[in-house]
Amino acid sequence: MKRITQLKDEALEALHGNFGKAALATLAFILVYAVFEILLGLGQEQTDFSDIYSAMISGDYSALYDLYGGSPLRYLIGILASMFLFVPFTVGFSNSFRLLYQSKGSDNTLFKNFFRLGFGKSYLHIVWVMLVNTVLVTILTTVAAIIPIILMIIIRNAVATIIGVLLIIFLVFSILLMYSMVTYIVVDNPQLGAIETMRRSRQIMDGNKWRLIVLALSFLGWIILGIFTLGIGYLWLIPYMTTTESAFYCDVRDAEKVA
Repeated sequence: MKRITQLKDEALEALHGNFGKAALATLAFILVYAVFEILLGLGQEQTDFSDIYSAMISGDYSALYDLYGGSPLRYLIGILASMFLFVPFTVGFSNSFRLLYQSKGSDNTLFKNFFRLGFGKSYLHIVWVMLVNTVLVTILTTVAAIIPIILMIIIRNAVATIIGVLLIIFLVFSILLMYSMVTYIVVDNPQLGAIETMRRSRQIMDGNKWRLIVLALSFLGWIILGIFTLGIGYLWLIPYMTTTESAFYCDVRDAEKVA
């Protein structure tokens, strides 16, 4: 297994000479989502686009219903947009940086790859796998939270509440990390079915969940600094983080093959 610093160095090497294209591709990615938001008639006053984006990507459809002002029509449009537009586009975005990393910077047609990978011949397969993944992960995280919640209700004291909350956080994050590589596997191994894709993610993340947490935390300083650039710095930081995550995926994938 490669060290976190090595993964980040390799990501920077792939981005060398491509940071401008990566920043423009990231800006285009953000603008496309903004256009989707406008077309859906969202975010005019009280609704924050980041809330809508998070709800769509995470598959939190009850939150979407609230964000759409309780409108059944907008709710339905939001779900369809999430399933058939937002999710495949995000899958294409992540995997375009995977190709950039794997090609050591030579495959740098990022924006073109967004659509080729997300909306190409495997489009319906991507929609199906990500839908199944969202539904099953939602069920698993809900079930994982039930027992601690029941214990907190039965044992009504501060200690039980703290332990229950921490247990819920641990279980939910463990499940999310367990299936975090589905986004890459669905494109990298299109011959796998939905359940097989999730199983593959669980296998390669076995023993690597903490490494991914450490990797994410290593960008905390840059994330904070990005705030002081009024968000402009994220146009370069997002490609750096996404390429490094792609390097992580390739590392755990290749390690599993060797094993």
